[in-house]
Order: sequence, then structure tokens, then C-alpha cells
Amino acid sequence: MRLLIILLLTIISVSSSGQRLIGKYHTYFGHSLELREDSTFRHEWRFDLAGSWATGQWEVSNGIVYLKVKNVYDTLIREGKADSLVLSADEQSSRIKFEEFAGTQLSSGGQSIELDKVTDRLAIRGKRLYQVSKTGQVLRTKQPGIWNRKKRPTYYFKVE
Repeated sequence: MRLLIILLLTIISVSSSGQRLIGKYHTYFGHSLELREDSTFRHEWRFDLAGSWATGQWEVSNGIVYLKVKNVYDTLIREGKADSLVLSADEQSSRIKFEEFAGTQLSSGGQSIELDKVTDRLAIRGKRLYQVSKTGQVLRTKQPGIWNRKKRPTYYFKVE
């Protein structure tokens, strides 16, 4: 009986911590992260006219939010050549012609295929999410800004 109660309390605790995390987060460096109820996320990075986005699944384990990016692909159709997969310019997979594909390559944004703009692990500390290094260390450093060089924290803070 005691084991059953402990198991139920653990399940309730884990599910409620996931519920608390749902919402939108921002950084001082142009990153935004939305953690959705269905365990999906959307990450965006914007600076001036450049930007990127990524979507995928998230889960919580031992106080760490794990993000797994799922790329969205379009099927590129070209006459006389085999169809091929290319990164989609939006969140919907579709069949596109070469002209449409070439137009998307001229923009200064799009889908981010690497986790250079979004970390794959975030440590939960209150209402903040801190990046975690490849060695597992929580990064609490401050980085200088681009324009005024004032040092700001790199964590994500909840806005909704």
C-alpha cells in the first residue's frame, strides 16, 4: 500500500511539474521557446532581418527539459530528375517546385537543422530555464549584448 501511494505521488508530481512548464519563454538575446501541452515545442531566434525556427518534442526528467528537434521536409519536384527532400520553409510538409525552393533559399531565415540556436537540454530552476552544457553543467553565465555590451543572463524566463 505504501509503495502504491509513493508511486501515485510521484506520478502526480511529475505531471504537475510538466504542467507548470507549459507556456512561452524568452531570452535577452532574441530566443523564444514555447512549450505546449501536447509535449511539442517551437523555438524561434530573431535578430534584425535574420532568424530561424525549430519544432519538436519535449519531456522532463530529473529537473531537466529535453528537447528533440523534428525537422519538417518538403518534397522537391524537378522535371527529369528524381524527387528529393529539402527542409521546409514552414511547418507543413508539401510538394514544391524548384522555383519555390529557390525563392526560399534567398531569405535570411528558415528552419534550423542544428541545435546551435536551441539547446537540447534546459535545467529547471524556478520560473527560469538554464542551458546545460554538453558536460552536464548548468550555464549561469552572463554574456555581453551586441550594441551596448551590457552583460545579461542567458536563461529563458517565462512570459506567459
